Amino acid sequence: MVACGAVLSTFVLAAPALAHTRAEHHGWFGGRSSHALWASPSGGAGSCSRVEPCSLANAVAAASAGDTVIATGGTYNGGVVIDAPIKLIGRGAVIDAGTSSTGNGIQITGPGGSGSTVTGFTVENAPFEGILVGTAPVATTSTNGTPATGGVPVSDVRIIDNVVVHNDTSFGTTAGQCFSTPAAPGDCGEAIHLVSVTDSVVAGNYVANNAGGILMTDEFGPNDGNTVIGNRSIDNTDDCGITLGGHGTAVNPATGQPTGAAGVFDNRIIGNVVVGNGVNGQGAGILLGGGAPFAGVYDNVIRGNFASGNGLAGITIHQHFAGDLNGNVLVGNVLGRNNVDDDLDFAAAQDNATTGILIAAGLPPGPGPFPPPPGQITGTVIAHNRFFDVATGIWTLGVDPATTTIAHNHFAPDVSTPVSAN
Repeated sequence: MVACGAVLSTFVLAAPALAHTRAEHHGWFGGRSSHALWASPSGGAGSCSRVEPCSLANAVAAASAGDTVIATGGTYNGGVVIDAPIKLIGRGAVIDAGTSSTGNGIQITGPGGSGSTVTGFTVENAPFEGILVGTAPVATTSTNGTPATGGVPVSDVRIIDNVVVHNDTSFGTTAGQCFSTPAAPGDCGEAIHLVSVTDSVVAGNYVANNAGGILMTDEFGPNDGNTVIGNRSIDNTDDCGITLGGHGTAVNPATGQPTGAAGVFDNRIIGNVVVGNGVNGQGAGILLGGGAPFAGVYDNVIRGNFASGNGLAGITIHQHFAGDLNGNVLVGNVLGRNNVDDDLDFAAAQDNATTGILIAAGLPPGPGPFPPPPGQITGTVIAHNRFFDVATGIWTLGVDPATTTIAHNHFAPDVSTPVSAN
């Protein structure tokens, strides 16, 4: 793995202290809860009071809308499903999800789970997602990647100050989402997965040593209006640190215009640290990609992030098929030595040099047949970014120069090619 270098020393990479979370101190919960229920690892069917805590599953099941469930210190085995708008607070609590019946550590389901908050937990050893917001795109029992027949969107969720480590343990098998087909990501859903989620916040989480980090997809409706801020996605070596993946049909094939029925758009990815991701599987630091024909990943803001040592470019935009990956804004990011594995995803050209930002549209290599090819990527803004310890600052392929803004970026003296247009 590539060393992080001096710039990374300004970031603190240790896991957050969880006795009292930042969410509690800074009011990210919203209003006060109407009722508190208490859980402990040794609790059973008690009253869920502070003096007689119950099991975590019983506390969550007993909670009503607006209630708070507080998990005291220790290890809780299995998983938790939230289907009401509650606040789930861990105080030194660890969820070991190796035996979870859903394959997930914590799952928030819709529509009832909209408005929920999860904070202060360590989640580990889940076969699939550590934290899943929404419906799993592939059935837990599937061994052939068959997509789920339906799912329900979720909104107004807060995932704050959690430690999500060593999940996706079924990676490399054919279980559930770990089965790799065009309809399934093949990455076990990564550590934190938002499926058709809107107006939500993922903040201050430490996400490390999973197959992949934070994943945002649109299988059952749009994924928009979300903020992913201040997270550390570290050493998720088989996939990307943060992924905005268009899996649904978001663009009208006849008009080429987005419909709003699907797509990953109007999200803000701000102030995250993404280091050492994808080095075993050609994963980017932050990836915006259309994973299906007529997918849409557009009008997102990627601002103030730090990326180094990732398999693909620190910020990567990939478009292989007709769709909409236009209008994304990449500003104020710090990009170190990325694309350490080389980007080999395009037939027309390959990027074999270390690269900070890569934006490319074109058919993949191979004989095909392929769906309709993409047009040029339009309306991208790349400004006020800093590049260091890298051969190429910005690498482009199939990008419309007339509508693309590349301005006011700073390239260190060791950047031999600031911009490479292919």
